[in-house]
Amino acid sequence: MTTTQPAAPPRKQRPPPKEAFIDGIEHVTPGVIRISCSGPALAPFAQPKPAGHIKLFFPPDGVVWPSEDPTADIPRPPSRTYTPRRFDAARNRLEIEFVRHGAGLASNWAERARIGDRVLIGGPGGGYAMPEGLRKIVIVADESAMPGAGMVLEALPQGCEAQIICEVANAAEERALSPHVSCEPLWLHYKNKNALPGALLEEAIRSMPPPPAEAHWWVACEAAAMRRIRDILIKHHGVAPARLHTRGYWKFGDTNHPDHDYGLD
Repeated sequence: MTTTQPAAPPRKQRPPPKEAFIDGIEHVTPGVIRISCSGPALAPFAQPKPAGHIKLFFPPDGVVWPSEDPTADIPRPPSRTYTPRRFDAARNRLEIEFVRHGAGLASNWAERARIGDRVLIGGPGGGYAMPEGLRKIVIVADESAMPGAGMVLEALPQGCEAQIICEVANAAEERALSPHVSCEPLWLHYKNKNALPGALLEEAIRSMPPPPAEAHWWVACEAAAMRRIRDILIKHHGVAPARLHTRGYWKFGDTNHPDHDYGLD
């Protein structure tokens, strides 16, 4: 007797990327480049949720993707995940920040970027679901997560108290999390102490006084450091996992860390 296996469900079709063109390049700090792009194809771009993400696609030189030729079989090009720092729907204009952390697909592209260059964007998706009745939050971020931290800060309900800890290379890399919401982060400089990224965040959180039970936490940094911080908060400080939102924004030795690493494994 033979049995017929059910057919596999069809693969979900990804929507085509949105095309935009660079219209602004700003060197925010020695280590951060802010690139803005705009274009009519961004008209349906949804307003990103706090700390949401987008995909930037990087077709090889000379390759036109997506192709208008229906018979063309062009592989999906490599992509990298970034935070859509700000979207101005009235101008169809999107801002993205890049940390200059050495050679890499997106880093090299940002270094070479020029006004008028084409940008292919997927998303936005994901984001932080703001807890109901939020009254206190601790925001913990390294330099790669500062755009997301700024979005969370701007979305906080009125009257919410925010404690912010940011780790950057040195004082030259300190920058405003938001042009609209004032805050006074605790700045940690890992290069000044010859520490690995994430180590000073761990140290600061382990040594801080017991946080109020009602506080929520938004933590985003290098993936392994994020897991250690999550462990400290749960086991050392007794923070309920339901009050934790943790994200691994990048990982040592991984050139394209997935955008859904919440440290739950």
